[in-house]
Amino acid sequence: MTVDRRCGRRALLAGVGGVLVAPAAAEAAWHGTNVTGAFADLAFTMTRTSDGKTVTAADYRGKVVVVYFGFTRCPDACPLTMFNIARALRHMSPAAAQKVAVLFVTIDLAYDTLPRLKAYMAKFGPAPQFDGLRGTPAELAAMAKRYDVSYVAPSSAASPDPVAAISHSAAVYAFDPRGRARLLLGMLGTKHPAIADAAADFTRLGRS
Repeated sequence: MTVDRRCGRRALLAGVGGVLVAPAAAEAAWHGTNVTGAFADLAFTMTRTSDGKTVTAADYRGKVVVVYFGFTRCPDACPLTMFNIARALRHMSPAAAQKVAVLFVTIDLAYDTLPRLKAYMAKFGPAPQFDGLRGTPAELAAMAKRYDVSYVAPSSAASPDPVAAISHSAAVYAFDPRGRARLLLGMLGTKHPAIADAAADFTRLGRS
């Protein structure tokens, strides 16, 4: 699996997790990269894996929403990132962690069925806190474009060497309870993540 490191249309200065963004106005320091005002508010229409319902961003208002685009066949970056997000939530107080929803958006529509996504997400934490999202090709393309996520995936579950053929931008997005894009957390996609820093950022977002 290749992680695509190309930047999107808002690419300017500081690089985090494959997405380049301009620093936001100065304020009390965040551990992740502050992208307030650089990305659009959370918006999507997709199918939720835990119950098969069609959901939108409105279903998550009042929550800190952590979004990652990936695929269940990924052998390295995706499971590592999700594992580190789960570790960050366990580092938080139970009350603070309950305010966080983690959404894994699959880019591999040929392979990632709802049951596969549901089983994959259960490895990291229980629903509804950890949930998968699967859209139509058009719904996925719209959400990816909204957050400058580039991706390439095979058109068939039986494509030769499917894992090697898949690539995607690697970034963890954090949205505040009002649905505003606030942070990119590149530290969660590394083998030596700053778990306490991510936990502190998620806790702070929950108070906003």
